[in-house]
Amino acid sequence: MYNIKVAQSNKDQKTSNSTKIKQTTLGFVEVAEIRDGVLILREGTMRAVVAVSSANFALKSGEEQQIIINNFQGILNSLEFPIQILVQSRKLNLDPYIEKLRQLEDKQQNDLLRIKMQEYIEYIKEMLNQINIMKKDFYIIVGYEPLSVKVGFFSGILRALNPTKIIKMKREAFLRDRKFLMQRAESIIGKFGALDLKTDTLSTEQLIALMYNSYNPDTLESVRLKDVSDIDIAEY
Repeated sequence: MYNIKVAQSNKDQKTSNSTKIKQTTLGFVEVAEIRDGVLILREGTMRAVVAVSSANFALKSGEEQQIIINNFQGILNSLEFPIQILVQSRKLNLDPYIEKLRQLEDKQQNDLLRIKMQEYIEYIKEMLNQINIMKKDFYIIVGYEPLSVKVGFFSGILRALNPTKIIKMKREAFLRDRKFLMQRAESIIGKFGALDLKTDTLSTEQLIALMYNSYNPDTLESVRLKDVSDIDIAEY
């Protein structure tokens, strides 16, 4: 009987420790909600995230590089609101590419080409065993701070008497604030589009994937974001 109590006590202690760890981890997450392509932080501020493609800067001439630097400097100087630039490095998953090569190998009728393709596949697999090929993703985080609304005594009474009206007011306030935030995001898209870079505002699903990847670096390959290079960009 004593052993059973000890075992139960140890189990309760492990559960308690696990709960404490979860609560401690959640304390580092500033995001309270993701809605309609918007990150809502715990203090009520809002964030939109714009994905930006990369450029082959090193392959350009010195004059072209200087033009890009000057244009980028001009963009930063023209901003009327703060932004954050996020660079995320992830291990490149080449398994789909290897699988596609194997399918082409099975369809290949030329024996010599089939052998060469086999050698190429083995070369890629050996290279991946020796080095980690990294892929960098670039994001611009745009913020907006809505006007804070203090809930007073009469507001509390109104909430109790007519909660539906309060929910409608909150929804209308969110849509209004989201409109201002997205105007800032569109401004960023237009400015960086002038640098011949592809840009796109992340949707709710893409924001969830980005947050998951950011807080779970060991499982980056489990959730994949849409490649910015595949995005169709409208003319500005």
